Amino acid sequence: MPGAEILWTALLMALATAPARFLPFLVGNRLNGPALRRLFVELFPPAVLAVLIVYLGWGVGGAPANAQAGQAVGAVVTVAAHLCFRHLLVSVASGTAACMLVQNLWLA
Repeated sequence: MPGAEILWTALLMALATAPARFLPFLVGNRLNGPALRRLFVELFPPAVLAVLIVYLGWGVGGAPANAQAGQAVGAVVTVAAHLCFRHLLVSVASGTAACMLVQNLWLA
């Protein structure tokens, strides 16, 4: 029955995401320590970028040429933007935009 599967999926997704949403309220002021602040401010953005770049390169060999070129350009732009601006949102947004532009403007 597809309706039951959708309901179970939504319930499991809610159970998986609820702890992450409630954690800051439960932990409270303990997140203000210098060690945690350093972890989230200095180390988290480069870690996210590393995961994105590994994900982009994971299955690139079997992708069409425009997808390979777009992913390569997106990865380079993402790293360059992060080195210039040190802002995770700007880095990811610029890399994604570059990847989409190359993939959609590719002349085959």
